[in-house]
Amino acid sequence: MTGRQPRPKRQSNRATYDSRETGPGYHVTTQVGDQTIQFRDPIEDPFVRTVVHVGLSDILRCLLRHRRIWVTVIVGGDPDRVNDVMELDKNTLIANSSRRDIWNSHLNERLGERPGEEP
Repeated sequence: MTGRQPRPKRQSNRATYDSRETGPGYHVTTQVGDQTIQFRDPIEDPFVRTVVHVGLSDILRCLLRHRRIWVTVIVGGDPDRVNDVMELDKNTLIANSSRRDIWNSHLNERLGERPGEEP
């Protein structure tokens, strides 16, 4: 009988903040159509599941106007925390970051080279 093999231990990233000390650094804004239902409601984690209850009056209004109901959920937060999460992807270029500076320098080097010209 073959047992399930244990997953390799994941290497944790270095923490850049402690939400127990700083409080929630992310927020959710929810809109139904052009109406804001929830504005910047603080949340602990940017990976959220939210439920939006659309009322009968909203449904009737959209039916009478022959429109669809658009539900928009926007997750935002403290820019430094958002950038920390985004930079976990090596392909992300955040403005005013060392990765962006390296990218810009390589790009400028390439733009400075023209075919047929000697450096």
